[in-house]
Amino acid sequence: MSATRISIHLISVALLLLWSAVLLYFYATGRIAQYLPGDGIFRPMVLVSGIGLAVLALFNLLTAGAEDAGCEGHDHGGHDHNHGHDDCCHGHSHAKTSPCGHNHPHHAHEGPCDHEHPHHAHEGPCDHEHHHEHEDHAPGCHGHDHAEKPASCGHEHHAHEGCGHEHHHAGGHSHGHGLLEESSWPGRVTAILILAAPITWAAFQTPDNYSANAVINKGLYNPNYNSTANADKFSLRTDTTSAAAKPATAEAPTPAATASAPQTAAAADGKQPQSYGSFTLEDLKQQVPQSKEGNFMLDVPEIYYTGGDIEVQTVLTGQPVETIAQVLPEKVKNDDGRRLRIFRMLVQCCAADARPYSVPVEFEQKAPDFKDMTWVKVTGIVSYEKDGSQTVPVLKATSIEETTAPENTMIY
Repeated sequence: MSATRISIHLISVALLLLWSAVLLYFYATGRIAQYLPGDGIFRPMVLVSGIGLAVLALFNLLTAGAEDAGCEGHDHGGHDHNHGHDDCCHGHSHAKTSPCGHNHPHHAHEGPCDHEHPHHAHEGPCDHEHHHEHEDHAPGCHGHDHAEKPASCGHEHHAHEGCGHEHHHAGGHSHGHGLLEESSWPGRVTAILILAAPITWAAFQTPDNYSANAVINKGLYNPNYNSTANADKFSLRTDTTSAAAKPATAEAPTPAATASAPQTAAAADGKQPQSYGSFTLEDLKQQVPQSKEGNFMLDVPEIYYTGGDIEVQTVLTGQPVETIAQVLPEKVKNDDGRRLRIFRMLVQCCAADARPYSVPVEFEQKAPDFKDMTWVKVTGIVSYEKDGSQTVPVLKATSIEETTAPENTMIY
């Protein structure tokens, strides 16, 4: 194997090890939790893929010095084969070597012959005769036939039965396969950069969370509290199956109120809060844990989805709630500056499809200042207000303080 091919082989091994290292690093450090849900096969597949790439790299490294196997079925163009005939004891004639439609006359040898028979290759049809000159034939040289070569081959092949002379094939070659082997060095460098640079940069420079602008662009200020998508995952009821089959629609807002309300994504849906059957304070206590102060500990999506359930709203109104979330300034109905907006990112499949679930937090005085995306623990009293066709959960804050981020910043 040439020095160039060995270098390319080692570069390929290094690329495999790089990809393996990044995958195993994300899994071992726990960063993978910010991108993929814990259930299912996604996280285990990252581990398996990292190990598999490492094993493949090790195998390629151990076989770096292996010789190429013979390649059959390849065209060998541009190779002349001179066949020396030492002590040739028979005459020979040359059959045609390609479908060119002509004869190759030759002369017989009587006695040993010690001369070379040059042959030239034909690519495509030809319409001329080929003469082979033989000088000074020793007596006793017999005729021998040159077998017809395959059409796809670019050089002469002939069979010598009992001839006893050597066949010298010039133009040794090897066959390289793959992008790195078949490209020029500028092409190879480009391919290496494409494979190595993006994943290396992403591993060390990409933050494991969304920026404020990304969260806003995903609809932070346009929630749909009447949506039933994923509602079953965050419902405060233990069993809504039978009740949900026949929901009762709440009284719709007056036409005047609807006309004056700002348009939102939820208003376009035209859905109203639903009644899913009986729900009591005792049900709430059985299903939701409470802090030692007696606050119901809810995630933001759980508060969010109460906007579409009349009975839960009735029970939860006026109850103390505690939650941990990220905070951003409120930009909806906040002329007096007494509100903030808290949210959590909810993931369906992976971090790429995450979307924010948010509720406003209202203070008696001007809202405190927090750096965007700060993690806070909020305690407050649950209330609801109408906003067009929606019922918006509002948390009347009694306390708010900065806190550490939870182990899983995303909710899956």
